[in-house]
Amino acid sequence: LHDALPIFVVDAELYKKRPDLVNCGRTLIGQLPCRNQQADLNYFGPIPFRVDQLLQRVQEEMLRVGCPMAVRHNEVAPGQHEMSPIFCTASASSDNKEAGKLGLRVLCREKLIAGINGSGKHCNWSVGTDTGLNFFYPGKTDDARKLFVTGIACLAYGLHRYNEMVRCAVAHAGNDHRLGAQEAPPAIISLYPGTGFEAHVGSIVAGGDLLGYKAEKKLQSLGCSASMPIEANIEDRNRTAPFPFCGNRFEFRAVGSSQNCAFPVMVCNAIMASGMEHMSQLIEGGLNHRDAVAKLFTDSKHVIFTGNGYSAEWPVEAAKRGLPNLNTTPKAIATFASQKNKDLFVKLGIYAEDETDARAEVMYES
Repeated sequence: LHDALPIFVVDAELYKKRPDLVNCGRTLIGQLPCRNQQADLNYFGPIPFRVDQLLQRVQEEMLRVGCPMAVRHNEVAPGQHEMSPIFCTASASSDNKEAGKLGLRVLCREKLIAGINGSGKHCNWSVGTDTGLNFFYPGKTDDARKLFVTGIACLAYGLHRYNEMVRCAVAHAGNDHRLGAQEAPPAIISLYPGTGFEAHVGSIVAGGDLLGYKAEKKLQSLGCSASMPIEANIEDRNRTAPFPFCGNRFEFRAVGSSQNCAFPVMVCNAIMASGMEHMSQLIEGGLNHRDAVAKLFTDSKHVIFTGNGYSAEWPVEAAKRGLPNLNTTPKAIATFASQKNKDLFVKLGIYAEDETDARAEVMYES
């Protein structure tokens, strides 16, 4: 698990003068920053001195609990910065303790300013075996490529079968303000494996072989004669998608910045387990490997979407596909304690039925 966490950092004294920030964690009055959101000025500029001090101190605190940090840098919005802890087994809440020493205040609300990029945790999630096999890495052998295609089939089935559960994993009031714009995916949960892989899914459903997909990096032209082409990823990483493919993992982009990512990741693991179980049942029931993968993709291909998640056409298309559009937290929570979800949680030993009801009640209260 690799987790990117954007945060907003403001001067503590200025923060105290804003009752909307103090009480709500987000702006309710005022004007946009004079520079608005010009990415080249904010993203590529130097980190302000006090903020850099803060991020260094947080990095030191995290190392003490065994949680290394991959990067720290500015983010796109004014006053927004990002840390990326990697392969976490523990986390520490030391941000505001350290910020106070520097006269700063850290704001972890998902949408601080309307019309400006919000903050979310981007959980880079993959599933592997204790022998080093990664289900979401295309690999260089036929066996690895088959594992890759099979893994995505299981994930697609899980997202199809438990779509509402995945939406509930990121449903809370702060995130409702963020989802659907400025690099945040919409509330409609879909899978983005890339346009090339989507075409391969169509081939498998039509009777094609599992090995028809070539995961090859491409050279991307910059459109000018003064620069050479640069190496691009296997597939484009669509920032309007809640579940885009990132080369050897999927990135759950819908997690809110104020959330503990343990709950969303638990849900990802649960739906993946359900897909693997279904695949196993098909094979044990007599289908061969290829036909079992084709069956999963046939049942769940409607959850695969590689277009623009911000377009006005997508909610209309999603409705035609039968994908729920739970665009507010109350709508989402109403689906959490369904019998279908309870049965899965009980089967996997995650929650008892009354614990699922209790979780829904706590989500409503929050």
